[in-house]
Amino acid sequence: MAGLQYWATTTQGGHFTNNRLSQQLRHALVPIMKFRQFVDVKEGWGKGVGDTVFFNKITKVDTAGGKLTETNVMPENQYSISRGTIVITEYGNSVPYTGKLEALSEFNVQDPTMKVLRNDMAEVLDKEAGREFKRTMTKYICTSTTAGSFETRADATTSTLATTNLAKSSPKAFHFKEVIDALKKNNIPKYDGENYVCIASVTALRKLKDDTEWLDAAKYGDPERLFNGEVGRFYGCRFIEETNYLVNTLGSSSGTNALGEAVVFGAESVIEGIAIPEEIRAKVPTDYGRSKGLAWYALLGYKKMWKADDTDQLSHIIHITSTK
Repeated sequence: MAGLQYWATTTQGGHFTNNRLSQQLRHALVPIMKFRQFVDVKEGWGKGVGDTVFFNKITKVDTAGGKLTETNVMPENQYSISRGTIVITEYGNSVPYTGKLEALSEFNVQDPTMKVLRNDMAEVLDKEAGREFKRTMTKYICTSTTAGSFETRADATTSTLATTNLAKSSPKAFHFKEVIDALKKNNIPKYDGENYVCIASVTALRKLKDDTEWLDAAKYGDPERLFNGEVGRFYGCRFIEETNYLVNTLGSSSGTNALGEAVVFGAESVIEGIAIPEEIRAKVPTDYGRSKGLAWYALLGYKKMWKADDTDQLSHIIHITSTK
């Protein structure tokens, strides 16, 4: 068809994915994402996978083993396999620019465009992961400087639900110890085999950093082995400071007592289902090449791995929060 630019022949144009820029984007995202580095990944690549990604969850053996009698047969038991689901959702944003800007600009238009798209993607996807961490059924409220209260709420309930308790104190060493002890007592596996992980807002960590038991990350960690945003360790837990999603102002109803919030978790907490990983896409030039643009795009989703009604499973995540 004479005079037509079309997709079938790459030299004729059409929508395209810029692999080089996509790789640069993913590399640049790593240092600025706090929650997403702790999700397990379940890949459901490409076209035709549907809008749901499934993942398997395995319970403990239904009957524990024990002592054997020589003349008796070995007991035989089993475990159960359940299936969780992640709904895949489109995410993205774009920045258009003109062909004239690209032609006459003294600087490369792609560089600042990539930077703002990178930052936007990091904020959006990390918030989505963080939101799923906060949907845990187990909440902890600091009711005084030396006491706290655990609450069990329905799955997917965040800190917006008001109940009877109201946080009266910033989290201190006492409160973090109670939360970490609860994970230990419930036999929640540690994230790295040795430590649990806490992601907290700046205010939520302020009092803990004053404790003599607090150990700065710079004093114990090889930079190559530290998690992104890791600031210290305390009581068998590694702490990540987060400034994008978690709130610094939870607490009194007047809003004057800034107490912060945090999530503390072990292994198997949140899973990410991926159909199309994040990538940079170039706009199909229109108006004879005068209208151009770049966008980031991803087709994925997040889900808390263990629900309240899963057999033999307690919450792998505890949300330190207020009820206001």
